Amino acid sequence: MKVFRMNDYDWVCAESEEQAKEFYKNECGLDYEEINEYFVGEVSLQDEMMIEVGDLPIEEQKQTQKFKEYAGTLFAYKTFEWVIKNENITEPCIISSTEY
Repeated sequence: MKVFRMNDYDWVCAESEEQAKEFYKNECGLDYEEINEYFVGEVSLQDEMMIEVGDLPIEEQKQTQKFKEYAGTLFAYKTFEWVIKNENITEPCIISSTEY
């Protein structure tokens, strides 16, 4: 699986760019022109995303990690690779999203 940055706020996990765009089109109701206008491309699986600490396995919660408090919630930074492996992601999905 790979990760593609679709725009300023969504990252999609998929096997290919084409699969990511097709999934995003169906998921968000956008057409390909809209998707391609903001599409950034494939990102490194070593890039990090934030996960609520309470959503981590207990053994991960006990390890020293990079944390950030946001809106009263504690988050840990995990790589896309770690999330894909630990969530056993095998189908396209929005793996990360931000809100403005």
